[in-house]
Amino acid sequence: MNNLYHKDIYKFDEPIKSYWETTINTSNKYKTFEKNTKTNILVIGAGYTGISCALSLAKKYNEDVVLLEAGHIGWGSSARNAGFCCIPPAKMSVKKMINKHGKQETKKFFKNTVEGSNFTKNLIDEYKINCDLTGDCNYEVAPHPSYFDSIKEEASLYKNEFGIETEVFAREEFNEIGHMGNEQYGAFSYKPGFAINPLKFLLGLAKEAKISGVKIFQKSKVSKIEKKSGKFNIISNGHIITANKIVMATNGFYQDDLFPKLNNRILPVISNIIITRPLTEDELKSHNYVTNNPVLNIRNLLFYYRLLKDNRFLFGARGDVIGSEKSSIDKSKKMEQQMKKVFPNWSHVNIDFHWRGLVAMTAKLTPSIGKLEDDEIYYSFGYQANGVNTAPWSGNELSKLIISNSKVLNISKFYQGLPKKFPFPKLRLFYLRLYLMYCSIIDR
Repeated sequence: MNNLYHKDIYKFDEPIKSYWETTINTSNKYKTFEKNTKTNILVIGAGYTGISCALSLAKKYNEDVVLLEAGHIGWGSSARNAGFCCIPPAKMSVKKMINKHGKQETKKFFKNTVEGSNFTKNLIDEYKINCDLTGDCNYEVAPHPSYFDSIKEEASLYKNEFGIETEVFAREEFNEIGHMGNEQYGAFSYKPGFAINPLKFLLGLAKEAKISGVKIFQKSKVSKIEKKSGKFNIISNGHIITANKIVMATNGFYQDDLFPKLNNRILPVISNIIITRPLTEDELKSHNYVTNNPVLNIRNLLFYYRLLKDNRFLFGARGDVIGSEKSSIDKSKKMEQQMKKVFPNWSHVNIDFHWRGLVAMTAKLTPSIGKLEDDEIYYSFGYQANGVNTAPWSGNELSKLIISNSKVLNISKFYQGLPKKFPFPKLRLFYLRLYLMYCSIIDR
């Protein structure tokens, strides 16, 4: 398999050592794949997409489904992200979206995006998943006075064009309801929006999928896929699963050569998170940090942060471009410096946890949901770092596509079809380095 990053980031047999792992009962109820079997549908990847898709297929359509995960259940990015349910899953401006597919299709995209947030919230409610849900909106904060006009424009656009509930706050107003700090010059809020413990949410979904009849296997990495007599032979742990249909749901951890038609269409990008020790009430008051809503600091290389229920502070940022354990430690130290520059009164606060994961970017800058032409291989990936919002909904939409005879879904064109391949794909990290350098210069 071809990997873009250092082998350290692909150690499927090692735990993540994230803060989330300390909040759960670590006894795992899932077996490894150990004998040949047959199924109608095989799902590869037990993140939000794969589990949501498998759950829908089994529960709503009574399908025979096997789900394979390369690590333990809760190893991938679905269980190690920051838990932000925010919008949109796109890395292009609304103006560019309208130029590409028109205003109506852009409105449909945002409608689907809001459906994604509501779908995630409804899963939590329906299955009574205790995942430490906090907040009732998202905040986007201006890191410099020059950003405040664009904050107001975005809030107005969301409200007037897409019917999203927004509210704008001047710096002094946000000081009272959000926080103070060196990079807070006003903000706006939008609904729906909230934050969760992503691992608890994932394990809650996996439990429901298992109850519904999905056969889930962990530590069962797919090593090869062959097609014979119209069926797929999928090899894992030296054994074979014979399936009629395959769902590829590995997102940022997709490894080229598993499905040649999907090669070179994903740019996995490292995202890093640090978490402090619990903050005291006096420490929180020093920056008047009073909100449990998730916050995005809208630099070009944005910071994202939130206060957890136990008063620990989570701070996230774009990661390094190497992927080794050493580069992860180095990046975490730089992030600590960045956090303490934004919140200088916490300069003495220790960092208790640091880890990283992969988000999936695509050349079309929006997610991709669909089916390979002339093959029973289905895919959903490229959530542009908005998986909590988009991936569970996408998995459910994918289940509809698998069951129906239609080749397309009734969702926005922005979600449909494969992205173009990256030109000279071995240079993907070089492209990323140039982009990161450009953004860091602008942010200064």
